[in-house]
Amino acid sequence: MSLNRKRRIFRPTGPTLPSLPSRGLVLALLAGLGAVGAGGWLALRPSEAPAQPPVIGQLAADPAQVAVVDGGTLRFPDVVVRLDGIAPAPRGETCRDGTAAVDCGAAAANLLARLMRDAPRLACQVHGHDGMGRALATCTARGTDLNRALVQAGWARATAQRPRLLAAEQQARSEHLGIWGG
Repeated sequence: MSLNRKRRIFRPTGPTLPSLPSRGLVLALLAGLGAVGAGGWLALRPSEAPAQPPVIGQLAADPAQVAVVDGGTLRFPDVVVRLDGIAPAPRGETCRDGTAAVDCGAAAANLLARLMRDAPRLACQVHGHDGMGRALATCTARGTDLNRALVQAGWARATAQRPRLLAAEQQARSEHLGIWGG
């Protein structure tokens, strides 16, 4: 036996790799499935599908069934409601409350939750919908207008759509409350 000759000691015992035509077929199938998936995603974009059924009129619920999403958004069991006429401070925005730094958005959400807590009923009058399909409403709990209360406390700005809240914003500014604290 010659020493220059290569000897095969081990032989493959498992399955062999597919031949080149089989690999091409697998790649073509994967590409086709990817195209079908992308086409399906394009056909069902969430921005075109209604997020929830349109609601106009009165909404009422037990506050224990309503979640505070942020300082201007409430999630009822079957609909998401934005408080109309206000722009609450976003989470992560830092404000000064006296000498301490405070997360303005969290403070707005906490105030909204506190205003709803222990109320026998939460009532919202829906005026329309925003660009994302959420109901726009003025809400009350225990006789308190939640939209106005957030602006008066300085945790939300009044928007041009509801000028009735501008006086409350001016008062919060002059008293350096919430986001106007410095």
